[in-house]
Amino acid sequence: MKGTEDFYEGSELEGLRLATNYYTWLCEEFRPYLRGRCLEIGAGRGTFSKFLLETDITALWCLEPAANLIPLLQLETQASAKPVTIIQATLAQFVASAYEPFDCLVCFNVLEHIEDDSEAMRQMNDLLKAGGHLCLFVPALPWLYGSLDAQFGHYRRYTKRRLEELARQVGFAIEKLRFFNLLGVITWFLMGKILRWRTWNATPVAAYDRLIIPFLRRLERRFSPPLGQSLLMVVRREP
Repeated sequence: MKGTEDFYEGSELEGLRLATNYYTWLCEEFRPYLRGRCLEIGAGRGTFSKFLLETDITALWCLEPAANLIPLLQLETQASAKPVTIIQATLAQFVASAYEPFDCLVCFNVLEHIEDDSEAMRQMNDLLKAGGHLCLFVPALPWLYGSLDAQFGHYRRYTKRRLEELARQVGFAIEKLRFFNLLGVITWFLMGKILRWRTWNATPVAAYDRLIIPFLRRLERRFSPPLGQSLLMVVRREP
């Protein structure tokens, strides 16, 4: 993530607001595990927060360290009938404060921005109630790391094996782990390895979301892809 902990300079979040089909699909994958009090880690400008508020959660806490994104996050969530609490802090700062354990956590494209991902997983385990779920979404395939990853401040991209190790070393039980967005491997390779893009605008995001995502959603519902631009994992905190 380009910028400091309390200021976000990237422009890609604006384009991602148009990825409605993408976020709907992702929320569908997580929906069975979203209930009760939910904490979204790294809520950004609130794009995914709006989709979370349409699930069976009863209240949403949005954790975001960048001060300049807080007003946008407030704007995106202000119409919700469900309680929304917005907290400007990093994961480490929040864990160090007083809190009640949550029924579920959502960590969407955030873990790759944290240098010590093992410690972050331990902190997320601590934030959950026994039997609660962490819904995790990260970039996949280390060989796909390119100019976009570097510009966005990604420390790494993940393999299935690495995610399994991170989950098990802190005592999580894995309930779901699979690749997501097969054709995104091609587009990310072209943008980040061939064309060396450093960001994107709304036009390619909207086109991919409208033309490709509905097809992929149907396809990957039937067949689990052998590769994907991202990895999706759901883990449960053991008693």
